[in-house]
Amino acid sequence: MKIIHWVLSGILSTLLLSGCAKKPAPVVEPVPPKVEATPPPIKVEAPKVDEAALRRQRIQAKISEIFKTIYFTYDQSSLTDDGKATCEAIGQLMKEALDITVRLEGHADERGTNEYNLALGEHRAQSIQAYLVSYGVAVARLSVISYGEEKPAVEGQDEASWAKNRRVEFTTTF
Repeated sequence: MKIIHWVLSGILSTLLLSGCAKKPAPVVEPVPPKVEATPPPIKVEAPKVDEAALRRQRIQAKISEIFKTIYFTYDQSSLTDDGKATCEAIGQLMKEALDITVRLEGHADERGTNEYNLALGEHRAQSIQAYLVSYGVAVARLSVISYGEEKPAVEGQDEASWAKNRRVEFTTTF
């Protein structure tokens, strides 16, 4: 039994002196925190602006504002100062918007013969045409027609009515 004791003591001593082989601690790599996937940003395209349509709207608004009826004194086809100011505004717009064409419609009151009033209405429209051409508008963009006394703006046989009928109106094409 002493031998067994010696053998066991030897084994034990060997184990104690040599120590237990230590296993290296496993390397644990840090796990990054879970990040929820961010969806890609949604691309929202701005609606396409129709520049031509916007331009047409702006010019149409100016046409409504600028093309005002021009009135004349009795038996005259010369422009008043107000008429000249209106023609200048029209001329300026027509220089900016080269696609505007205008029909000048001359009118007269009921006094005078039909032939005389047709001629007077035409002279009134032509005086505006000449003014616009002198302002730089191409004559090809302007047309003249006379209605004489055929289309009165106001019915009546007094000076107030006649004054509203001595006029040139504009029809535009754009």
